[in-house]
Amino acid sequence: MKLNDVLRNIKKATGGETLEDSIYANVSEYLDSGSYAINRVITGDIHKGFPVGRISTLFGLSQSGKSLIAAQTMIAALKENRIDVGYIFDSEGGSLVNTFKQAGVDMTKIIHIPVGSIEECGVQMIKVYDELVTARDEFLKDPKENDNIRAMCILDSLGALKSEKLVKDAVNKDQMVQDMGLTAKMKNNLMNVLMMKVVRSNATLLVVNHEYQDPSAMFASKIKLMGGGRGIEFASHVILQCEKLMVKSSDTEFLTGRETDADNVGFYKGNKMKFFSTKNRCAKPCFQAQVYIDFTSGVSRYDGLIEDAVKFGFLEQVRGGYICKSYSDKKITYRELVSDPKIWDTFIEDFNKKSIEMMSYSNGMEKELDELGV
Repeated sequence: MKLNDVLRNIKKATGGETLEDSIYANVSEYLDSGSYAINRVITGDIHKGFPVGRISTLFGLSQSGKSLIAAQTMIAALKENRIDVGYIFDSEGGSLVNTFKQAGVDMTKIIHIPVGSIEECGVQMIKVYDELVTARDEFLKDPKENDNIRAMCILDSLGALKSEKLVKDAVNKDQMVQDMGLTAKMKNNLMNVLMMKVVRSNATLLVVNHEYQDPSAMFASKIKLMGGGRGIEFASHVILQCEKLMVKSSDTEFLTGRETDADNVGFYKGNKMKFFSTKNRCAKPCFQAQVYIDFTSGVSRYDGLIEDAVKFGFLEQVRGGYICKSYSDKKITYRELVSDPKIWDTFIEDFNKKSIEMMSYSNGMEKELDELGV
């Protein structure tokens, strides 16, 4: 039998494609996070964000912006007509209803599914993803007769889910029973099951998770630990570690771009949050961005880019502000810089090219291969 005949038979039997042609192997779409700086941490490209058809995880302590960024991503996807429907699997009763309403999205396109245990969550999520996989398969077979159902899901949160069995044992035996790793095992199993369902359905899954401290660690680590077993670490295409730094309304130093004293007590008008990629299959990991979220006006598109814009030479930092020579010779305050798109329009695409080059996995590889004579 000829090689081509064998390859043709295997392709027919398995449905396999070449790696380049496979729609499941390549990520070609991304969902905007609402922040250029966060998009950049994920992909290196300010115009891209969370990879479509993959699992991404945001984890951190309480009020570190995890749920807000997930919600913002769904809002942007709905407003830009990137998805037809969004599903929120809510284990905390904390869905940001007002955030969605104030954003002006069609609330009928957001389906809320409360889940009280890891068992219930697993059943509900698998039901939804099985339907989405079936719809995707039918669309790929006959695009003329079937709709391309574009969906996105949020699980908020994985860390809050506990095993129903533990509760039943507590009731039946009249005492709380040790977990013995049961909940973590069930979460691992769920993530293993969902991994390829998310890929085949092309329905992005954003998982919100909790951070916990390791009491046995001798030294503090920049990379914190996530709850819920190792399954979510293996399944995630991108993992963002989220931290917060409180900012006072009276802190004028922050408004000029300098660091604020987070230990001072006073009236706070927003959070300055750090997003650090601990795992990344889209771009190099271990890049971070600091983004200020104002309680009144929300997230600035441009905050978090300033430091690297200075490093790249597009901005010059001076006392009390910045100079952007491509825009004006006059001093620009921090507040003006994060709120005026006209300033950034003069250099943002050149900035983005440098960013992609710096954060791409292939950056420098060709030069090294040439030096090795390969």
